[in-house]
Amino acid sequence: MSEKLRLTPLQKAMSRHMLDSWEGVPQFSVQWALDCAPLAAFRQTLPLKVSYTTLIVRAAAIVLRRHPLMNASWDGDGILRHDAINIGVAADTKRGLLVPVIRDVPGKSLAQLHEIMEDYKRRSVRGNFTADQLADGTFTVSNLGMIGVEAFTAVVNHPQSAILALGALTEEPVVRKGAVVCGKRMKMTLSVDHRVTDGAGAARFLADLADVLQSPETHM
Repeated sequence: MSEKLRLTPLQKAMSRHMLDSWEGVPQFSVQWALDCAPLAAFRQTLPLKVSYTTLIVRAAAIVLRRHPLMNASWDGDGILRHDAINIGVAADTKRGLLVPVIRDVPGKSLAQLHEIMEDYKRRSVRGNFTADQLADGTFTVSNLGMIGVEAFTAVVNHPQSAILALGALTEEPVVRKGAVVCGKRMKMTLSVDHRVTDGAGAARFLADLADVLQSPETHM
């Protein structure tokens, strides 16, 4: 016996949007295994229990200034580069997948970002985001690490040009100064619209992002 599940209007809209993104955007992905030991140590020094997602959102905003094509949109016959850096954070809600947006991320402190992320976390339980909170994103971050997923590839959130997928922080053996020690790793996968940039541009973005995250006391 089969059961047909009826989609809500929101789920239907999201399905159409994802299909348009997958079929209409020539996208590719690059991956980076991030050494998270410096970030984990930096996090322990903060007065607030800031999530790794919040720290990476802040770092991404810093790096997006250097890589404006990652903060852009395909505009039919050209590229639209955005001055504002508004980062959406994918949220699993009872209403389905939603992407609430944090506006002007570079203009906010870590404490302010933490407060917004905590508010969005509470709202995610019911999915009661306002239309304004879901609008005007220019870049997206998606994190499945809290469920234990080590790595995944996210679909570009059209018309944005890039989305960053975060896996779980795992402990694994690494070599430092010729010795094998226990290290912390997180796989970051960047999916990009190939009409807007190329593999080298995506790789440079991830390299710069890793540099910021591995020296957080200097950059953040």
